[in-house]
Amino acid sequence: MKKIWLIFLAAALTACTQASVENGSVLALGEGWTLTGTIGEDSFDAVVPSTVAGTIYASGFYGDDLFVGRNYEKVDKTVFDDEWVYETEFTAKPAKGQHSELVFDGLNYRADIFLNGTQIAASDTTYGVFIRRSYDVEQLLAGRNRLEVRLRRALPGDLNIGFVDWNPRPLDESMGIVRPVSLHTTGAVSIEDVFVIPDLKVPQCEEADLEIRVKLRNKEDHPVTAALKLDLQDAGAFQAQAELPADAVTTVTLTPTEAAQLHLDHPRVWWTWELGTPELYQLTVDVEADGALSDTRNVCFGVRKIESRLTGKNYRQFTLNGRDVLIKGAGWTDDIFLLDTPESLAQQVQYVKDMNLNCIRFENIWGKDDTVYDLCDREGLLALVGWSCQWEWEDYCGLPETRGYGCINDPVSEDLAVRYFHDQVVRLHNHPSVSAWMTGSDRIPNPGLEERYLEIYRQEDYRPYVNSAKNLFSTVSGWSGTKMEGPYDYVAPDYWYFDTEHGGAFGFNTETGIGANLPQMESLRRMIPGNQLWPLSDAWNYHCTASSSVMNTVDNLVATVTAQYGAPENLEDFVRKAHALDYAGTRGMFEAFRAKMPEATGIVQWMLNSAWPSLYWQLYDWYGVPTAAYYGVKKACEPEQLMFNYKDRQVYLVNECMKCGDMTAYVQVFDADSRVIGQEYKSVMARYHSVVPVFDLRKYDGKPHFIALMLTATDGSVVAHNFYAVGAADNVYDFDKSTWYDTPVRKWTDLRFVFAKGQADVDMKVEPVEDGYAVTLENRSDFIVPQAIVKALDQDGQLAVPAFWSDNFCPLLPGGSVTLVCKTKQKDLHFVLEQ
Repeated sequence: MKKIWLIFLAAALTACTQASVENGSVLALGEGWTLTGTIGEDSFDAVVPSTVAGTIYASGFYGDDLFVGRNYEKVDKTVFDDEWVYETEFTAKPAKGQHSELVFDGLNYRADIFLNGTQIAASDTTYGVFIRRSYDVEQLLAGRNRLEVRLRRALPGDLNIGFVDWNPRPLDESMGIVRPVSLHTTGAVSIEDVFVIPDLKVPQCEEADLEIRVKLRNKEDHPVTAALKLDLQDAGAFQAQAELPADAVTTVTLTPTEAAQLHLDHPRVWWTWELGTPELYQLTVDVEADGALSDTRNVCFGVRKIESRLTGKNYRQFTLNGRDVLIKGAGWTDDIFLLDTPESLAQQVQYVKDMNLNCIRFENIWGKDDTVYDLCDREGLLALVGWSCQWEWEDYCGLPETRGYGCINDPVSEDLAVRYFHDQVVRLHNHPSVSAWMTGSDRIPNPGLEERYLEIYRQEDYRPYVNSAKNLFSTVSGWSGTKMEGPYDYVAPDYWYFDTEHGGAFGFNTETGIGANLPQMESLRRMIPGNQLWPLSDAWNYHCTASSSVMNTVDNLVATVTAQYGAPENLEDFVRKAHALDYAGTRGMFEAFRAKMPEATGIVQWMLNSAWPSLYWQLYDWYGVPTAAYYGVKKACEPEQLMFNYKDRQVYLVNECMKCGDMTAYVQVFDADSRVIGQEYKSVMARYHSVVPVFDLRKYDGKPHFIALMLTATDGSVVAHNFYAVGAADNVYDFDKSTWYDTPVRKWTDLRFVFAKGQADVDMKVEPVEDGYAVTLENRSDFIVPQAIVKALDQDGQLAVPAFWSDNFCPLLPGGSVTLVCKTKQKDLHFVLEQ
């Protein structure tokens, strides 16, 4: 009986392994991998995509304190000098006439690949991280299949993923299967790519024409007649036919001439979130051969028009659907071990929207898959993509640097970069969020390389092309129209108005910031050992930048805090003053670029996030907790806002809403003792993308004072608040001694009055509301609370993540009250107030 049962079981398993697979199916090979190398256990459970170091870290091998203090630098990296092996098993066997492709979207860095014991790729030719590779494997599939990928890490001179000098290098140089692996099954004809090019008639946006390019691969050794069947959301189905030569790739191009459905009347238009709705369309493309389905592809795209031009001052101005837009963004980095998840990515994209930003700059082709770009599509955020500076500095890349052109100048690296460029442009060219490609960061490509880039770009994309993030001229493509003149370390809010030569509020500043964006106390206690928190220790310095030259200590932050707010008395006082510095400085940067439209065309905060627990360049920290800068940016970028210009001492109404209406602007001015010394109100209106002067506050110069601003709608509802602490004298900058990272200050403004009153009597009431809590603060004192910080803490004393506050790090006027809404899914929270 047992023998009969075993025979039955074997027959059943055989039937399963040989079960028919539909043409057009994609089998994702993400689960059930093991990773074997030269460390610890015999093997680690792994998922794909992943890195070797990420898999080991996620297994718990390094414990919970890898990123605490200086522990990271003590890890033995030599174990990653050896070969590491990913292995998995999967079930698949094509039927007669079917073809199967094993597809790797990203391998890092050198790979030998074996399927069922047969080598299908060798590391002498299979190297490079940004290449999409596919292998015809139908002859090797045997029902139950074993896939083995042997990897070696990138070496100096390899064109690898780069974290450059703002974060430490990954222990393993990001070695791993860093993008998805899948098995594609088709008939005689496969769909290699579907590219949708929208042509929206602007500025009315009432009509659009679509061009669809379908790349078909005939896998047979004889010609095939293929029937294309397309179904476009809202427009309906249509067909086309193509004659495909043997064993070749053919592009079929369809326009409204071939298919009337490709002319759209009253299209649903993709906008950034603050200007409208990010509408998306779905397109399904089927290809049939011999009357049967051979392959299928689903494409998501948007109908919109993204263009750019150089202004009379050579500044690059982007337009969306015929409207000039001010780019307001921040620079993205992935987790140091590429451990981001769909959930963590969604949270971060929501943070970007919550700060009222409209763009993310991806200086690197980040992401283990398309998730973050899909999120930008759906949420209405522009994505500025391109190559990072890690290939432009010899000490990081390992190749000789040619002046002006970076390190990609020899035939081998140029050929590899061109393959990278082609595959990544094709990967991203249907994403409506992608606004432009940058092929250089601190440099431009050499002319021969750039010609090759542009040859690909003319075929595979249509959006603006930008040769560098810096203000550089190319003999091939002209001026970049951008600038990278710093600063990267602290400057005060008034710098952005007074500077006219460097990073100030003019043109398109592709990366800049005020240096340290200090985490909140709860995060600091997680990353710095308790006995090294105060006095400030070398453990703090290790979590600054990884630069070997500057910005690698907290010395400048301490000096600046002391110069403006007075010497910190203890850890809590230091953190409080550092938050005030951060909030005002980062807010001032974004405000200045908005207040100086249209001369200012773009501003990108360096950076958005951190790859590891850091003190520098982040609007939220590695733990997902917003910094003070987060709330400064959120305040600065409210679509309609009143803001104070430090240079001319006027208050301006700035509007970036498509709709405009009458509003009322209010100003109150308080002296250093919180007594009202002036107030005024006016009816105001500003059209889209405009700046209107409202109040002249020059009469208050010469003495320290506070400025409270409020903007209300015609029904009396509050549109926006803003608040400033202004010293008796401006900061005095030594602009002639400006460097790439900062501008020295000869004399700082005195802001010691800001915290001089000490702790106020503030009542706090918390009430549950839908999706979170409402926290009402009432200031019962007769003086201003300059910085009320409300914290939502869990049972372990950690800040709730994510928690989206309507406002925070905000002022409380004497006798005033404010209600802050905290949206969070976490329960059983308790709230504390710090001031």
